[in-house]
Amino acid sequence: MIDVWEALAAAGGLWVWGDEDGVAPWTDGHGHDVVPLWTDPGQAEAESRDGADPGERPVFLDVDALLEAIPEWVAAGVGEAGLDPQGGRIPATVPLAELTERLLRLQLDRPV
Repeated sequence: MIDVWEALAAAGGLWVWGDEDGVAPWTDGHGHDVVPLWTDPGQAEAESRDGADPGERPVFLDVDALLEAIPEWVAAGVGEAGLDPQGGRIPATVPLAELTERLLRLQLDRPV
């Protein structure tokens, strides 16, 4: 099993589904909006292509870009990120506050 946090640290970011206008949130089975995040662009493509709008594709967001995007996601009513640790449908969610905390830790731990 791939550890999302290890993959995030190794790659310096994660993959989202979106276009030049931003990220396309998903609605989970409970009716909550989540931002899906993947460790691999191929998995993002496989899970998102069927319902994609023209121009949507996997987009890599590094740690800084993820931190910059989170306030926009919160303002849009998104409270969680969906994480893909194993491939396949998003099996786990994490509150955006926890994601922010982990990203800030990574940012502080990066070599200068």
